[in-house]
Amino acid sequence: MAFVTLCPQCQTGFSVQPDHFSTADGWVRCGQCAHVFPLDQHLFEMDDPRPVPELVQPLSRPVALTDSQQLPPEPQHGWAGYVLALLVLVFILQWAVHQRHAIAGRVPELHPVMQWLCQPFSCDVYLPMDPNQVSLESSRFKRVEPDTFVFEGVVKNLGDSLLSPPALELTLNSEGSDVVRTIITPTELGLNEPLRPRGNHAFFVSFRLDPSLSPTIDGFKALLFYP
Repeated sequence: MAFVTLCPQCQTGFSVQPDHFSTADGWVRCGQCAHVFPLDQHLFEMDDPRPVPELVQPLSRPVALTDSQQLPPEPQHGWAGYVLALLVLVFILQWAVHQRHAIAGRVPELHPVMQWLCQPFSCDVYLPMDPNQVSLESSRFKRVEPDTFVFEGVVKNLGDSLLSPPALELTLNSEGSDVVRTIITPTELGLNEPLRPRGNHAFFVSFRLDPSLSPTIDGFKALLFYP
């Protein structure tokens, strides 16, 4: 009865002697490819190992490792690795909180996640408010009755993410001078939903002026803005 071990790297077979188990805690080095492996993890018993077809390499004695040749211990990251991972996580969380409005606009499905992240920081999540990404299209101002006027148009979202609806500053002119300035909220404009990316959103607002002022109105200026 003989004990045989196979090198897990080159599959060379070796006969095992009793002293191999006591030297270097059973670690051996392959005499064929110099690979180091634990003897007891690749050990089996055979009546006569030499005739076995799988052992195409000639059997030889492996070289046992001395204590000075033992494998160096695997490097331990210790607390430094945990600190680094924690710092990376904190950086990602800070970035996500800082960019929460943009993330919620581009990926609406993440809006609840952004709100959850904001809870420890007592912050809110709003859709982006970018005045450079909204445009007033096809606006029209007209008198429908002696003292009643209508202002209507289309707000276009020029960007690729959802936007909060803007407010409107409407200024009425009389003989080249500004005589009425009013702020119209998104709700008053009928813009109650987020502005779709690259979408057009029509609005309509009606209002009355003082009878002494309304006949003099001959022009207007309109500006979209975010308060």
